Amino acid sequence: MEIKSFILSIIFCFGTTYAQDLINDTEAVHNYLKQEKNKTIQSLKTDTKYQYELLNHLLDLGEWDFVANAIKDSKTLSNVESALLNFKITWLNNDFQAAENILNGLKAKERENLKVQASFALLEIEAWELDKAEKLSRELLAKKPKDIDISLILGRSLMLQKKYADALALANNLIQEHPKNASGYFLKADVFFWDQKPKEAEEVLKEGLKINPLNADARFYYGYAIWRRIDATQLNDMVAQWDIALALNPLHFQSHWHLGNGHTNLTFADYVDENEKQIRQELEAADQLFTSNQIDAALRKVEEIEASHSKSILPAMHKASLLYSDFDASDRLARLTRSEKIFLDILNRKKHYGPAHNGLAAVIKSKRIPYLKTYDNIMSSLRNPKINNMDDFLEIFPDVAYYPGNVAKGMAWNQLYTSTVYFPFLVKQHRLFVIPPLHVDLALAMKAPYFRFNSTFDNRQWMDIRGVGSGAAAIEYVERGAFEERNVLLHEYVHLFHGQVLTDGQNRKIRELYYNAMEKGLTLDYYSQNNESEYFAQTYPAYFEKVKVHPLDFKSMNTLNDLKSKDPEMYRFLDELITNEKAYLAGDNSAMASNWSQVYVNLATNAAKNDLNEAYKYLDTALQYDSDYLPAHIAYVENLVEEGKYEDAEIRLEAAKKIDSEYAPIYSTEADLIIAKDPENYQAQAELLKKAYDYEKDYMEKAQNSFKYRNSYFRRGKLKDALDVAEEYMKNGSEISTYLRDRKDESKAFSAWQKALLGNKDQVAVLSYLASQKPQNYSIRTQHIEALIANNEYEEALKNLQQINRTLQASQVNRPEFELLFAEVYSKLGMTSDLAIYLEKLMVRGGDPARLDPLNNQRLIRLLVANDRIEEAKTFLKKLNPENSIFYKSSELVSKALINIKAGENLEAIKLLDNALKIYPYQIDGLRLLKDLSKIDKTADKILTQHLKEMEISPIL
Repeated sequence: MEIKSFILSIIFCFGTTYAQDLINDTEAVHNYLKQEKNKTIQSLKTDTKYQYELLNHLLDLGEWDFVANAIKDSKTLSNVESALLNFKITWLNNDFQAAENILNGLKAKERENLKVQASFALLEIEAWELDKAEKLSRELLAKKPKDIDISLILGRSLMLQKKYADALALANNLIQEHPKNASGYFLKADVFFWDQKPKEAEEVLKEGLKINPLNADARFYYGYAIWRRIDATQLNDMVAQWDIALALNPLHFQSHWHLGNGHTNLTFADYVDENEKQIRQELEAADQLFTSNQIDAALRKVEEIEASHSKSILPAMHKASLLYSDFDASDRLARLTRSEKIFLDILNRKKHYGPAHNGLAAVIKSKRIPYLKTYDNIMSSLRNPKINNMDDFLEIFPDVAYYPGNVAKGMAWNQLYTSTVYFPFLVKQHRLFVIPPLHVDLALAMKAPYFRFNSTFDNRQWMDIRGVGSGAAAIEYVERGAFEERNVLLHEYVHLFHGQVLTDGQNRKIRELYYNAMEKGLTLDYYSQNNESEYFAQTYPAYFEKVKVHPLDFKSMNTLNDLKSKDPEMYRFLDELITNEKAYLAGDNSAMASNWSQVYVNLATNAAKNDLNEAYKYLDTALQYDSDYLPAHIAYVENLVEEGKYEDAEIRLEAAKKIDSEYAPIYSTEADLIIAKDPENYQAQAELLKKAYDYEKDYMEKAQNSFKYRNSYFRRGKLKDALDVAEEYMKNGSEISTYLRDRKDESKAFSAWQKALLGNKDQVAVLSYLASQKPQNYSIRTQHIEALIANNEYEEALKNLQQINRTLQASQVNRPEFELLFAEVYSKLGMTSDLAIYLEKLMVRGGDPARLDPLNNQRLIRLLVANDRIEEAKTFLKKLNPENSIFYKSSELVSKALINIKAGENLEAIKLLDNALKIYPYQIDGLRLLKDLSKIDKTADKILTQHLKEMEISPIL
């Protein structure tokens, strides 16, 4: 509510008193917040005239309990002022019906108060009656044109109706009329964020924070703006801003949601519970009781387990989760209140524990939902869902059976629309979609440890993310989507059928439309700008949505009207796709024949790993559905090549060319056939791969072709040619999407890695930057560490290894290649006791060749020899099965050469090293050994000189 200018002068005069940076210096902001609370509380003792304004300000500073007690004790607050303060407390606690009841409890004359009426307008927004909120706000402003708070309510109602120009004009007017009040700046920044202008939003936000650094929403948005920079090194700064938001508003929904959905500076090492497996096993009994609708018994069971594991937060998470997940409960609000308290207690015990932040956000949203104008109608349909394909529904979505009653089932079913058509296609492939409760993370739900130690393309931690396109959307998303918020269930389900059922032609068309939308600025929101997968998963749900309510943020509001007006070409594609879905559901099997072809190609690909005859049967079925389906023909050729049936493969390829001679994958596959028939015909293979690269117009396919083209050179030791291909792609490849930027980064990393291994120290910095931006890309991290070792930066290599190891250990993921790197670094640093520990890990029972890849096994042999464990190395060498690659053959000869050097047989070692470098000239360990020998042996010097002369890239030895 509006604060008098007198109070403003007390509260917001920072410029002369504070020289600190109260935008980015978050410690200074926390100190200022403490001072501001104390100053305001002291003012209350001496200034009864402005008690209402001061108490209102304390609510904005997070002192809710203090204000609640002060209202009870006050003898000077009017009835209206007390009601307004109690309204705000109740509103901040997300009980909107109780907040309305407080206002309605006032006398009729008191309800005419402008502040009371403004509060009613605010509630209209919460009910998603935006037109009513706008109307009432305009009426109130007609009575009091310069009221800031009423203007802000009007501005928000306009913004949520996507009347961005009107909202922006109002914000600019506020700034002009009240330049020393931050409200106009904050509204303007909000509008910019919603209108997909984050850079402009951030600049305006800073201006507002200079005036008022103690605004919870502004602090959240500034942290969000930091995240939008997509710089992993700034995640601490992001979280620090959200800590301020939560200090000002302990139930700040967006801060809790983001901290609980992957936007974190933590890793799983910060979450790990050493007794997790045992505790979760014990808690399974509570889940069984819950599913059988014995809710109270389930809660008692959790409490029993909690008593015996008092140091763990897992039982508390479980209890709060069950309280939230009882959607059919008659006392749901009371259960949500209990759940909220538990989540807050968990966060007091374990700061920034993502699952508790997410759980709290889920409870906050669930408390808000019943106030929506559409709640009763939607809830009625959820209690009695009309599911017409229950068998397939439960096959694809087995988790809906976990939740007792009908509501959870209805919530999931009602969000799928015609996409239920994909059920049989997915059932055929044994694909399913999980809906985990709040206490189950993605790694557990998907049975994939990967999700505990990896991050996304935009620096979110998978350990906390609650949905994935390979088949998951958490229950809290399902609830929100059922009440017309963003349909995350359908979004993630779209990813699933996108990858498993859509045809090659449909996928190429989606990418074409995505590239077009990006180049012309047609995308619906920033999230759909990331890549074609997110583009499709955002636009498909929009096709079905006439209205979206109570969004999480500005990626949540897409509707059919947005789709038609912003991206009409994508609308036409979706209209055709969904028309086919409807036709198939109505009994026209031909409508999706090619999709069945793709399904059988997928089945054939999996079968080919073990049984080519089974794969051929699947491909024959694919071609029965669509005889011209080119991916089926290509898969047939690949299998025939694998069998050595080259003539049959050639016939199939010619048939494919007759269907479409410019289909680029034909020539990539033909290159595989050429090299299989004639392993020495590298030139023909390279020409065909170049042809495939040049023919391809799809940027993503082109990136994959570049990778294959580059590797065709690299695998045969043509390093300069391989680097030339990588650098051509770095120069000319598209980077329109996150996927394509990743492909470009992969090319950059490959180039820098190979050059750094040859002694180019400048390239270490390139890898260092890439590793800092992708801290959980273990391929790039490995390349970086190998580059550091190659350039004698052992301390830095050790530092990076320790960072990686902390997360991997917490995730209980075994990555022996990092154990090898640790051993190599400790060897170089002369840390013999640490070296011994890692060598013992690597050489348990004499060493297991299956634990490391073949090249790393050779590095392990050389490490053993270098540390005088020669007999052990010889024994391990005999266990290895040789690999038929130039890298392995060369590396094996270098290992044998080192054994000979240790035995004093230098002449034999020189011969072995000469042969190794003839096989692969850039075998750096071999070059360095030969250099060492050249200092004492003229033959070695002569051989080394000759090899260096013949090399196209000169190493720095």
